Amino acid sequence: MYIAALYAILVVVAIYIISLLIYIVGNFISKNKTTHKENPSVSIIIAIKNGAKSLPHLLNDLENQNYKGDYEYILVDDQSNDNTKNIIQKSAQKNKKIKYVLSSSGDNKLFFKKRALDAGIKMASHEILIFTDVDCRLKNTWIESMANCFNDNIDYVIGYSEISSPSNLISWFQKIDLLMMMTAGRATCNLNKPFACTGQNQAYKKSLYTKIGFLKINSIQGDDSLFMQLCAKEKIKIIFNDNKESFVESRMEINMMAFIKQRMRWAGDAKVMWNYNKGYFLIFLSTFLTNLLLLLSPFIIILYKNFWQYLLIIFFIKFILEGIIYIIGSTKLHATQNPIMFICWYIIEIPYIVLMGIGSFFIKYIGWKGQKIAN
Repeated sequence: MYIAALYAILVVVAIYIISLLIYIVGNFISKNKTTHKENPSVSIIIAIKNGAKSLPHLLNDLENQNYKGDYEYILVDDQSNDNTKNIIQKSAQKNKKIKYVLSSSGDNKLFFKKRALDAGIKMASHEILIFTDVDCRLKNTWIESMANCFNDNIDYVIGYSEISSPSNLISWFQKIDLLMMMTAGRATCNLNKPFACTGQNQAYKKSLYTKIGFLKINSIQGDDSLFMQLCAKEKIKIIFNDNKESFVESRMEINMMAFIKQRMRWAGDAKVMWNYNKGYFLIFLSTFLTNLLLLLSPFIIILYKNFWQYLLIIFFIKFILEGIIYIIGSTKLHATQNPIMFICWYIIEIPYIVLMGIGSFFIKYIGWKGQKIAN
């Protein structure tokens, strides 16, 4: 029994360590030099659910874009019950590039954000679609940097989002956690095996969406990483845009419950990853089980006193490799390093990963911005 358990643990931990090594190696691979189209026509699509507080900032950022190509802003009102509609419509009267769209015009087989995005994509006049969220802040070079990544061979661009100025332990954890995820995404994209992306900053061609769509996605969200996995099966070219001029500032969470709810929805994508990419599902599973092992280590040591040395080795190998990824990611993606906060993140990460894995089974009770999944 002891030997069998030890072998099972070794397999799980080995998969996890290999994944960390992949994230390290992938970040040192040089990107292919390609010729890009200059200032192609683009449609910027943003799904908005009760975004009245954030909209003035977003609209200001959109007004200040210095893009020289043809572009339009499609702002989709996703059943908002605040002042979102009035704000968008007043802005549309002043700026003819802004289009107000209702999410109800999206495919009625879709739900939540995916239906809103579908409505916006149908209204798009241009082939290149760029996406962000209402509570993100954009540099005036954002559209230019994302749009100019495209050419005839590149169909999908993963953008980087960050927490720029964390103010407490929660936001510092969010900053490092997002950085680690995006660093892994950059590495696997460089290896032509894209791992994950975020709807806060991504772009793809309308023809790609028309071919694939959201109907095959079985998740409360899934409009980013799961959709990208479906696209990757079509053997398209997906690149990671690490030009800092394209970076988007994500909403900073200072409330623990709001942060946990967001990450549980993200974990819901990982839970169903088996249907989209079995290799990455095994990596997600090994990540959960390795952290569960470390979380339960006090109880394991009570049952198997000689096991403590193996757990200690796993703990420190994991710490060293994740520390290397943190340093690489901070360097490649121009992020501020804070060793003390990284140590705090590393310790909190262990119960956090376990909590998110378990919580992913309850996302139907969490819903999307007040909307719940029907039983």
